[in-house]
Amino acid sequence: MILPLLLLLQSASPVQAPMQAEEEIIVVSRQLRMIKVDLKTDKHPGGVSLQRCRILRGSGQADLDAIPCDVAEQCVASGVPTRRELKACVEDRSTDRINAVLAARRAARMASAPG
Repeated sequence: MILPLLLLLQSASPVQAPMQAEEEIIVVSRQLRMIKVDLKTDKHPGGVSLQRCRILRGSGQADLDAIPCDVAEQCVASGVPTRRELKACVEDRSTDRINAVLAARRAARMASAPG
């Protein structure tokens, strides 16, 4: 009787972690869709320069709201030549930053979890 219960508990634990991760991804995806950014660029012979980047509507999560403008500045500093390439660079680098935010949130939850 105990063996089936232990096997059930053992198989239930791994299922919960991926489900929580999936739920977190869905929530973060919704938050990211809320963000509206005003991005003003100028073209010059060396590429694109960033004149202004500001968040018009945030998600309510400062760590997520900071990503678009921070990443745009990094992309411009790396010398993207066109606005189209700036957009692609921001999308690529944002994914890495979003993953870092999710990892930090998970680590914080694990550190504060009892036992």
